[in-house]
Amino acid sequence: MNIKIYQENRLTRQPFFKTLITYLSENNEVQLRTLHQEFSKESHLDRKIGTYIDAGLILRKNKRYSNAFHVFSDADFEPKQIEIHTNTPQHLSYDHPFFVAKGSQIERLLDASQIYQTLSNDVNAIKLHETTQFGFKTPENNNPVKATLANYFIKLEEGVPLSAFENEIYARIGDVDPNYALKYMTTFLLKFSNHSHIKARTDIFIETLEKYHYIEQISEKEYCCKLKFSTLCLETKHFDEAKDFIAAQIGQTQNLPDFIEI
Repeated sequence: MNIKIYQENRLTRQPFFKTLITYLSENNEVQLRTLHQEFSKESHLDRKIGTYIDAGLILRKNKRYSNAFHVFSDADFEPKQIEIHTNTPQHLSYDHPFFVAKGSQIERLLDASQIYQTLSNDVNAIKLHETTQFGFKTPENNNPVKATLANYFIKLEEGVPLSAFENEIYARIGDVDPNYALKYMTTFLLKFSNHSHIKARTDIFIETLEKYHYIEQISEKEYCCKLKFSTLCLETKHFDEAKDFIAAQIGQTQNLPDFIEI
């Protein structure tokens, strides 16, 4: 079985972990000596497997090993749960990795669903709201994924490979502290709440906002803002069970325009 991992952490991103769980999904309840034979070239094999067991990802029972997690497929959901529908946009959260069968309708709907991101800083109350695809960390088959500033900061924090566009951003601002960057970016954006055009000398943060099409240069030293100011506030809902989160997330299909909240 091909397995896709969502909301990965440090352990699930390890290449050997992905290789191991694929093997165990096809060869359940394997003895340790079989794993040593199969992965004879893998260094520190016992230590790595022990770490996965401690994290609750691999199960050791009666000296045999298997995957300790459920792989969600279309069979886990009622037909009405995986119909294409639109729920009221919300911030949905689930705190752990979860596993989905590749090629399933659930995978397709998850990747196409939307997440609503909010960037804030500790200097002012301005918030930048963005929308992107749920599968932005693991795009498949070169499917285009909308770039957002939140995606960039998340990928840097979690060590997720950057896209070609994000590498262009990295060449400008590097691994900058998000709070530091947002302090300057939001202060600049706030000026557009009272003026349709702003004159300013360009810098790396203004260039970054322009790259993301949040502002547009209309003359040599003049900019306009392409985002609207709004008071829209999305509710937040937390889930304790992966299945409930998946069912709710695939209903997040509304692509909200990015906006600035004061």
